[in-house]
Amino acid sequence: MKPVVRILLIIGGILSIAAGIIGIILPLLPTTPFLLLAGLMLANASPAIHRWLGTNRLTGPYLEAYREGGGISRRRKIFTIILLWGTLLISGILTRERWWIPVLLAGVGIGVTIHLVKLPESDR
Repeated sequence: MKPVVRILLIIGGILSIAAGIIGIILPLLPTTPFLLLAGLMLANASPAIHRWLGTNRLTGPYLEAYREGGGISRRRKIFTIILLWGTLLISGILTRERWWIPVLLAGVGIGVTIHLVKLPESDR
């Protein structure tokens, strides 16, 4: 992995961890999707931070529940889908000069929405 990509992934992962931890405190911000995103970014970029993320007493239970099929609450699913499509819509509008970017964003949005809808629901 190129050093610049690795650094960007680590920064993105740390920012996602921060957003996930803020989501634990603020009920409006989803926790699990940010922690999953952090795990994805850090898996190869920083195995040490990735390991810490999974074993930390604050973030570990969210990831463990997801791995065990515990899913996320219906409320968080709905909020995440609304947030996802809101940000994709804004991004699509801002990048409409290149027709393929909004199309790509819509494809990603459809895929993530299908994934979220299929996730089991939990009480969390």
